[in-house]
Amino acid sequence: MYDLHAHILPGIDDGPRGTEEALAMLKTAAADGIKGIAMTPHVVPGLHDNPKEKVVRLTEELKAGAAGIEIELYPASEVRLSDETLEGLKSGALCTINGSKYVLAELPPFFDSEKIYGLMYSLREMGVVPIIAHPERNPMALEDVECLYEMASMGALMQVTAGSFLGMFGDDVKRLAVSMLERRLAHVMASDAHDNGQRPPTLSTAVREVSKFVGGRAARAMVHAVPEKILKNEQVNPPEPVRPKKSLFFFSDLPFFD
Repeated sequence: MYDLHAHILPGIDDGPRGTEEALAMLKTAAADGIKGIAMTPHVVPGLHDNPKEKVVRLTEELKAGAAGIEIELYPASEVRLSDETLEGLKSGALCTINGSKYVLAELPPFFDSEKIYGLMYSLREMGVVPIIAHPERNPMALEDVECLYEMASMGALMQVTAGSFLGMFGDDVKRLAVSMLERRLAHVMASDAHDNGQRPPTLSTAVREVSKFVGGRAARAMVHAVPEKILKNEQVNPPEPVRPKKSLFFFSDLPFFD
């Protein structure tokens, strides 16, 4: 498995404070069967300024300290979508995922839809593919899931948090996460880990839960085949998103991706 969203670099955002805690998190991830994990510290203008140079350096330092742990570390960032971060991506000052064309992009808690669509259009014009981080936990998406359909229609991928399927963020978030499976809007599953307690870097339990809804093949694709393609900067071809009927329908072992 590969985890494309985890806050493990120490002392850089709201993840672990020190190296010892970060290494403990990597051991937890490896024990869960995760063989590669993206370091995705927050990039929020005025709050977390984490330029590419800093993220790459800290990732290499943590790699050196984790030499005995069987897990690969990749530089990346969780970039809050804004005019400032768009410029940072355009100039190369901010991290994409492992230097690829894919960027983990966080929606503001409350946003102007047309503004966000414009930023996403600009990213695509630059050749950058946004992967929307934990949209099922965004207050506006919880109010109206149609905005996610529009983003997917523009070429964005969606990353759902593993814990959302396990009820860690409440029933409403879990319902939206399952609804995203129904709509074929859930493309990648990641831990969004921040610590080794309440939000650990684990995926296997959530994979088993998602398998109940979409079958094992599709669930495994969200943590293996799809993130592996992203890390290798290969093309991901998601299924066409669908507008659901009133009642949920569940499907088994759909060929999610080419």
